[in-house]
Amino acid sequence: MKLLTMLISVISLFTTQAFAHTDHALGEGSGHAIYHAVFWTVFAIVIYKAYSWFKNKNIKKNYPED
Repeated sequence: MKLLTMLISVISLFTTQAFAHTDHALGEGSGHAIYHAVFWTVFAIVIYKAYSWFKNKNIKKNYPED
């Protein structure tokens, strides 16, 4: 349950920051949108890899080899 609470907290922190900022370097055009698309893609990949790692870790803990 702690992991879920931390995950929800981090996601809400990132989404509120994304909605609350203005980007002076990239402007509000397509560069800004591409930057956010790449950011959220990388974020999703990291979350997926962490989930896979924890899932495999728990499987190995429950079914140890020899």
